[in-house]
Amino acid sequence: MIPEEIKNFLSHEGGSSLIIQGNPGSGKTILALELMDAFLNCNPMYLTTRLTTDAVYRYFPRLRQRQEKINVIESRDTFWDKFFTKADSNELRVERDAFEMYGVLGAPNSTDITEFDRVCDRVDEFLPERSLLVLDSIAGLCDKYKVSEKFFVGLINRCLIEPAQTKVVIVLEKMERTEIDYLADGVISMHQMDRDGRRMRMLSIDKLRGTAINQPNCLFTLKNGRFHSFDAFEVMYPEEYLPFEPIPNTKSHYSTGNRDLDEIFGGYRIGSYILLETGENVDNFFYTLPMLTAANIVSQGGSAVILSVSGAGPSEVKNNVFEYGLSDKLNSFRVVTEENPEEPVTEDFVVAYDKERFSSNSNILDRELAKLRAERGGDVVKIVDYEILETMLGMQALKRTILSDKKYTAANKILTIAICKHSIAPEIKKTLANISDIHIRVNKYNDTMVLYGEKPTTSVYVIEPDVRRGYKDVKLTLMR
Repeated sequence: MIPEEIKNFLSHEGGSSLIIQGNPGSGKTILALELMDAFLNCNPMYLTTRLTTDAVYRYFPRLRQRQEKINVIESRDTFWDKFFTKADSNELRVERDAFEMYGVLGAPNSTDITEFDRVCDRVDEFLPERSLLVLDSIAGLCDKYKVSEKFFVGLINRCLIEPAQTKVVIVLEKMERTEIDYLADGVISMHQMDRDGRRMRMLSIDKLRGTAINQPNCLFTLKNGRFHSFDAFEVMYPEEYLPFEPIPNTKSHYSTGNRDLDEIFGGYRIGSYILLETGENVDNFFYTLPMLTAANIVSQGGSAVILSVSGAGPSEVKNNVFEYGLSDKLNSFRVVTEENPEEPVTEDFVVAYDKERFSSNSNILDRELAKLRAERGGDVVKIVDYEILETMLGMQALKRTILSDKKYTAANKILTIAICKHSIAPEIKKTLANISDIHIRVNKYNDTMVLYGEKPTTSVYVIEPDVRRGYKDVKLTLMR
């Protein structure tokens, strides 16, 4: 997926120039080829000194599938990818006099760039339709032609962009500002960032003349050799709700309830303690992750005990249960929440506690868990948000509770998912991280949610809502 702002910019009437700049390996060529795929009706041409035709087909096999339409012509270290139909109209034109005006052709000591004249021929034949030309990279081409980048961009502007309304994409192998940045109509930068020792990719839209920029920065991946950018995170709801599709547990592991998460971590080992740590500004949507696990266990005859917090209180849990088509299993859930005289408990699946006496009754979750197990049997998952425990227990008492939870989880062969938010004290975070069997981080960058494993160490995955199955789920895409 290409950002809408870039597609809109290249779809405007008239010619324009777009610079794609970035360090080696940042994905510039893949994006340029993706633009050619997106604008197949614009006579796309690819001029480069970087690769042979065979190398392009090897690195980008999808282009080989278009051989019937693409005419690849090699000329020493330069080749052209081209497909178009001829048109008779001469209303638009290629300004060939620009060559003479710049003193390129006909002068005894002028630089020989006659190969560029072939581009003019191809653009000319496609008129009055507009063409798309990719120059990859301009530094390599200018080195071959022995001209400056400023001169070359001026030549392209005078020959193709203005008179023939050609769209020109320029690949630039540098990040610092240059003279041609000011000559171009659009500039986008591609970055590789390090986050907790993991590589992330970000695209920045520096300018797109005449185009509104709603999302100036976005994360992207080059998975499978394709460019795919990610929109700002937005919650989605299915058009029609369908029953939850359980993923079978095994004798040794619980499924996470999400196929992508199972593939990454192999499920959760029975008797394990899972830490789900969230960064600053992460939406409550992340509760979908533990709720998927709970829905999967309950749908297979198990139970779930949840310490009520914002985002996963009794009403939210009940809504999730109904959305997952598990209304007949509502009493397989126990939501433990603080007593509120103004809102007395009327639901059997809700258990209220007195906040003032909670420190002496902090094992209420385990008592409810034991009751459920005795009543219903099967597997049990316990979901605890330590933010609320931190407000009721002192530091040392909370540490003892964490260690007790860990021992209880292993001894009783249940599953515990501990939620640790950004605001929790560093000492508590460290304790949770040390005793956890799996440690997952959820963060937010440029309004996009990402997930990665600290224990075990994994790559970064982008979290996207997924409602294809008729209920709230997530899709995890590897950021390569």
